[in-house]
Amino acid sequence: MKENRKTLLITLTLGILTAIGSISIDIYLPAFEVMSLYFKVPLVRIETTVTFFLFGMAFGQLFIGPLSDIWGRKLPLRIGLIIYILCSICCVLTNSFTLFLILRFVQGLAGSACQVISRALVNDLYGDRKAAHVFTLLQILMGISPILAPMVGGMLAEPATWKFLFLIMALISALGLLGCLTILPAGRLALESKKLNLSGIRNAYIHCLKSPAFINYALLRAISNSAAFAFVTGSPFVLIQIYGLSKKEFGFVFSFLAIGIICTGLLNARLLSYYGAARLTKLAILIQVLSGLIIILFLYLNGSFIVLLLLTFVFMSMLGFILPNATALYLVAVSTYSGAGSALIGSMSYLSAFLITSLLSLLHNHTAYPMFIMMWACVVLAFLCLRYKKSG
Repeated sequence: MKENRKTLLITLTLGILTAIGSISIDIYLPAFEVMSLYFKVPLVRIETTVTFFLFGMAFGQLFIGPLSDIWGRKLPLRIGLIIYILCSICCVLTNSFTLFLILRFVQGLAGSACQVISRALVNDLYGDRKAAHVFTLLQILMGISPILAPMVGGMLAEPATWKFLFLIMALISALGLLGCLTILPAGRLALESKKLNLSGIRNAYIHCLKSPAFINYALLRAISNSAAFAFVTGSPFVLIQIYGLSKKEFGFVFSFLAIGIICTGLLNARLLSYYGAARLTKLAILIQVLSGLIIILFLYLNGSFIVLLLLTFVFMSMLGFILPNATALYLVAVSTYSGAGSALIGSMSYLSAFLITSLLSLLHNHTAYPMFIMMWACVVLAFLCLRYKKSG
């Protein structure tokens, strides 16, 4: 009984750490318009605060992953969480948009420790099949944040209260820090020398990049994740400005879409024993390709918003299959260098998302086409990655 309780607490702590990156974006999406007025910048400039955060997440993981292999998992995680908390508080205090962008970048750097080390810890603590189930549970727990965060954001997205959203980020990361100090096992221990061996880091990355299975599933996950970030970045403009939803309605719609990811995550946990991670991933991507194409055609025909929303629900729900399965598949391929492998895929995912969101801002034309076309293009590329592996 004690062992089950301990496992549950570990999973919950890892879930909080994994969700920090998502919460850092989802919770303040409904406040974009209010922030635009506060900082006296166009709405499209507020979207760049997501881009800067993603770039920080991408850049930070490249260093923190190998550091966690050398210094152990907990020290970099603690430092990252403390810096994240401080940046969240500073975001509340500043009235300079330039400083706010810098803080978001540093917040992303610090938050990257939560992403890369939580994945590496799963690989340290659990075996192959068990890891896929744990990643699915983490995906379900992480799926709660896109449900609750936009709802909370919608309620606080007012001129007098939007800064409280960043205090909530600080509070959640403080809970993660408490769990890190009291609950989480050490995972991989620090090397005796604790020296930063640059050649060792390079060799770890080379080992990962030479693994065909790692490359395939890493690219697959990174590109699929970018489709989600294209929606996250573009949806405030599309749903609020084009389709006329209120900030609270936007929060509820965003939460509705997130429920689909949780449901498919639960289904994935049950189906893994029967069909395997690779097969389920392939089927989910095929459904995304088809539903994405239908969305674009439906948009062209100026169809009903409700039907468009349902199609988007199907598209986004497939992430409940793709993300946890691809994560387990690529980490198994490089289990000896799980810290470096986790860092590399995390960096690839967020760098890809950074590029996609930057391109989305450049293609902004006051219509919904850039967002939905970018989402569909991402899943087509992901499908091609899968086909490449099959042919190779």
